[in-house]
Amino acid sequence: MRQFALHLGLLAGLATLPASAQAPYAIRVGAVTATEQCQYFREYEGEAAAVATPWIAAFASSWRSWIVKDCEQQFRTMRQSLESALAATGKFAVGSRGQTVELALSGVSEGGDADPVRPVGQGRDYGVSQAWMAVAADVTIRDERGQAIFGGPLLKKVRTGMTLSADGTYAASSNQGEAAYGQLQQEVALAVARMVAFRAEPLRVTALEDSLVQLNYGAPLLKLGTIIQVKSKGLRPLRYRVTSSDTRSAVAEMDGDNDPSLVAVGAEATVIESDDPAANGRRYQRARLP
Repeated sequence: MRQFALHLGLLAGLATLPASAQAPYAIRVGAVTATEQCQYFREYEGEAAAVATPWIAAFASSWRSWIVKDCEQQFRTMRQSLESALAATGKFAVGSRGQTVELALSGVSEGGDADPVRPVGQGRDYGVSQAWMAVAADVTIRDERGQAIFGGPLLKKVRTGMTLSADGTYAASSNQGEAAYGQLQQEVALAVARMVAFRAEPLRVTALEDSLVQLNYGAPLLKLGTIIQVKSKGLRPLRYRVTSSDTRSAVAEMDGDNDPSLVAVGAEATVIESDDPAANGRRYQRARLP
């Protein structure tokens, strides 16, 4: 508890410092581009169905039309989201100088229609189907001379539809149009911001209390429910889930049967993206039966 009180005191002291002292890293959000022409992102397959079922064509193409619109505006909304996410950390002065982060979208795809429902097993009265849209991108950070000094690939997915059938009950949901693309561009911006921020100042444990850890980043990079892995004194990282978050720090609770004594203040952590298969990883140690 004493460590938490000391940390809160430090946060209160930081709040009185000038903005330049709180944001030591200068960063510039550069171009957000696409490797294809903007019209490439438009969906044409639904046009054949327009004669018989116009709604199907609109359902298939609506979220893609917003990608085309944003692309023609040089992805202005995505750039704004990225700038806002970096500035919100309090660790970056976002402007026209410093290192430059660039983003190149290399592909947009969808995981098929969410209808019809596909049965889980032969003869079982239960079925589920999901539809997704995904964007692949390449992130590059350049120094002030224009040389690439860091980068990596990025893949983000957003669910656009789901159908479920069980024992005669049928349910369906959809996320389309501007809302679906808005969610996608937000997820991409936050993922890129995490790559940039955690390279400049790694995600670390700043305080401990029982099964809780406090972290040196908060919202929006660490939203409620975010899964993180913390390096431990043992052979494997320990899994935590964010339970509270403000603009400067977050608190995460141990997820699984981990030993909190294996974590130390200063330990580095990594974020497990919500659409990463690792998000569904094993939470408990495997028991060896005699």
